[in-house]
This record gives sequence, structure tokens and C-alpha cells, in this order.
Amino acid sequence: MSFEFYIIVIPFCIIPVFLVSLDYLNQRSELKEKNYNIVDFDKFVKRKLEGDVVDSDIAKLLDIDKIAA
Repeated sequence: MSFEFYIIVIPFCIIPVFLVSLDYLNQRSELKEKNYNIVDFDKFVKRKLEGDVVDSDIAKLLDIDKIAA
């Protein structure tokens, strides 16, 4: 095959792979970002219980059974 053919075909093979890789990395970073924003309320209250006096009083007031869904 001629050299010109390779010059035309190779970019059309490499560019889609590059774009798919960028899309995958973008989706993965968005998923990580969403997971960082999730707060587990049970763990939050347990950490508050282990904190100082004010935090433990707040955690006692935040009884999970009393919270309406």
C-alpha cells in the first residue's frame, strides 16, 4: 500500500480510540466526584459522639428513630 494511504487511515484509527479513552476518564472522574459528596448519616453521628462535649450533645439530640423520612 502507498504511504499516502497510511497517512489518511492511521489518524482515523487513533483519534476514536483517544476520544473513547478521554470519555472513559471523564465519566470515571465524575463518578468519583459524586461519591465524595455522599454523606453517610450513621457514620456522621457516630463521629459526632466521639467528638467534644457539644458534638456529643448534638449527636444525642439527633436520634435516628425520631427523624421523619
